[in-house]
Amino acid sequence: MTPFYAAAALLVVAQGLGIYALVSRKADFVFAMVMFGLVLAALASGADGVYTQLH
Repeated sequence: MTPFYAAAALLVVAQGLGIYALVSRKADFVFAMVMFGLVLAALASGADGVYTQLH
């Protein structure tokens, strides 16, 4: 799996969790930190993919 596909998959998972939180109204601090971690992991994976493509 390339870093771009990993980043896209992580963003899809984060979006799904966000929709679940809105529907179930279970958004708390721990849940928000999990979401933040997923987005950071997606950003890091995407940045790695860009770096790999450029170098």
